[in-house]
Amino acid sequence: MSDAAALQRGVRLGMAGVGGVAVAIGLLLAAAGAAARAGPLPPELPGVLPPFTFQERGGRTVRAEDLRGSSWIADFIFTRCGGPCPRLTGEMARLQRELPGSVRLVTFTVDPEHDTPEVLARYAEFAGANPERWLFLSGPKAELHRLIGEGFHLTAEDQPADPENPFLHDTRFVLVDDSGRIRGYYLVDDPEALARLRSDARRLELSRQGWIPFTVFPPLNAGLNATCAVLLVLGWTFVRRKRVEQHVACMVTAFGTSVLFLACYLYYHWHHGATPFPGTGLLRTVYLSVLLTHTLLAAAVPVLAVLTLVRALRGQFERHARIARWTLPIWLYVSVTGVVVYWMLYHELRMGI
Repeated sequence: MSDAAALQRGVRLGMAGVGGVAVAIGLLLAAAGAAARAGPLPPELPGVLPPFTFQERGGRTVRAEDLRGSSWIADFIFTRCGGPCPRLTGEMARLQRELPGSVRLVTFTVDPEHDTPEVLARYAEFAGANPERWLFLSGPKAELHRLIGEGFHLTAEDQPADPENPFLHDTRFVLVDDSGRIRGYYLVDDPEALARLRSDARRLELSRQGWIPFTVFPPLNAGLNATCAVLLVLGWTFVRRKRVEQHVACMVTAFGTSVLFLACYLYYHWHHGATPFPGTGLLRTVYLSVLLTHTLLAAAVPVLAVLTLVRALRGQFERHARIARWTLPIWLYVSVTGVVVYWMLYHELRMGI
């Protein structure tokens, strides 16, 4: 078979492969949407949260009406707490990573005399809190404790007899819907309750926004990156063995997979926003180094891949081979580090403040 015929057959096989990947993505999203919608919405509990006005760690004023229009999760801590507060904050950091970006997170301090906006800002930075999504609120202690007691129907009171834990407060998360109505309480030390919180929050957002659960996109994108990396290695192996048809099929499928990845990536980040890395020290340095090189080289991949593919399709095989020597390692590095970034951000790190 001539190279031209092998090229044509390889392109047809590659296009079929791209179609198969696209169908698989569609089926996965449909199944994820059906699974996320399974079961009833969390019940509406009596009452709506009363108006409140507090100061956010960045200095801006936040009112109850500012939180209308989106679901949100509240917790109650104080920064010098040696008891359950680090666990609450660690779980809140996981919620930030795992839930759709439209679900907001609100931490109320029960110790505003110590937890000034400056103190909360340092605490929030250490927790990896996204300032546009995860709010830390402080204000007059009497107003905060009144909101917690009369609005959230939880406990927040002084405990001066215990200098190590001067405040008694609930260790439950509270799910609030987009109209300010409480939809559920979830104990931080109950794994089943935390799983139910994630499920309830996702269902609320699906009922408000659409049928695709955003949490499916990070593993989907990592899977597409991994698929692309495997195809690139196979394609390189085939061309080394002079099997042109199989080489072309793998490379066309890899290109189409990268296009589908880009569409999923842009859709996810348009709706969800960025997920900050909450780690510190050496782990953060490693993560940012990998992310920086990944991002810079990812910007070059579309140009290099298109040029490489076009030269092959035009039969300019010598020019194709020259640029492919650059395209393949860069494209492969971006695909592999895409999986590494996902793993570090969503699996390797377990927040423990």
